[in-house]
This record gives sequence, structure tokens and C-alpha cells, in this order.
Amino acid sequence: MTAPSPITVLIADDDPFVRRGVSDIFAATTDIVVVADVEDGDQVPVAVQQFRPHVVLMDLKMKRVGGLDATRVLMTFPNPPRVIAMTAMDVDDLVVQAVSAGAHSFLSKDEPPQTFQQSVRAVAAGNTLFSQESLRRIVDGRPQVATAPSEIDKLSGRERDILRAVATGAPNAAIAADLFLSETTVKTHVSAVFTKLGARNRVEAALVAFRAGLVS
Repeated sequence: MTAPSPITVLIADDDPFVRRGVSDIFAATTDIVVVADVEDGDQVPVAVQQFRPHVVLMDLKMKRVGGLDATRVLMTFPNPPRVIAMTAMDVDDLVVQAVSAGAHSFLSKDEPPQTFQQSVRAVAAGNTLFSQESLRRIVDGRPQVATAPSEIDKLSGRERDILRAVATGAPNAAIAADLFLSETTVKTHVSAVFTKLGARNRVEAALVAFRAGLVS
């Protein structure tokens, strides 16, 4: 039986010690391989084209070109890699901007190694690993902007249930089990929720749920 192909990762960070440390985190796994690392955001597009990583771990604050701008460039690519934004802060306004630009998840650099590994696996599988507490800090740390009622009103009752579950960080398989639905049905509902909310990914959809009060 052939083993599945490993998840390939590109690390973008202007601190060589961070790049080395993150590389060491994945060296301890058998299913995640770091194919390259770069020291600034202006090097990311070429590296992505050359190495075709599944996931890019993107520092948001680099010397020449920040991770936010680099993420925006990647999202113009056909079949762009999945981006995990990295920040030294627990919550940074750039995280929200990066998610809006197309980043699929975010990590604080002080997370334990297993969280880095789990996040890459989740994002590569089309899911997102994040904590409700992190999302609460993002919402609490930003000026309160009322969510337009029409955004939530567009959702059916079942879609609201799906959105609440997405906001917990649960993957599709867990949502399917909790709501007694097939995973295919959950995927269909999640896609519909994204479309109706104008959300690019699960983090953006979860933020809408928190701001609208769907999640306490």
C-alpha cells in the first residue's frame, strides 16, 4: 500500500531562528515536509511558483514586504496554496486583514509544536484550526461594527446551525456527527454559508457569527 504524499510547507519569516525553529517542528513528523523557507514577503511568490507548497506559513511583519501584501499576491494565483498567518502577538489587527485577504488560518508564534502540526494538517485538509478564545479576542479588540441583519437573515435555520458549529472550529466530520448529517451535506451547507455571507473561509464566517451574537 502506497503511503500518502506528505504535506509540503513553505516558511516565510525574516527571523532565521524562527525559520529554523518552525522547520524543526515539522522535522519531527512523517507527514509534513518543509520544502523551502524565505526571509521576506517579496520572495514568497517566486518560491511558491518554484516549490508548489500545499501550505505557506506567513509571518505578517517582515522587513520589505509584509505577509499581508504577500498573501494578497498569492490569492491572485490559480490554485493558490493555503496560507496560515503567523504573528508574535496574541491578536493583531493584521490577522483580521490577512484573513480577509485570503489567509485560511492564523497562529501565534508561541503556540506549542503540536498546534503548528495540527494547524497545517487541518488547513491542508480544507479545514481550519483556531480557538474560540482567539476569535473572541479579535472581536473584542476591534471597534464594534454591527453585522447587517441581512447577512444572517440570508441563512436558513440549518445554515445557522452549521455556522455556529463552524465558529467552534469544528471540522466537517465532527459537524456531520453532531448534526446527524452526511459530511457531503455539511460541505454543501458550508459552501452556501460562505456564499451568502461573502466569506472567503471558515475564520471569516466564524467572525461573522461572533459579531452577530450567534456564538456567546
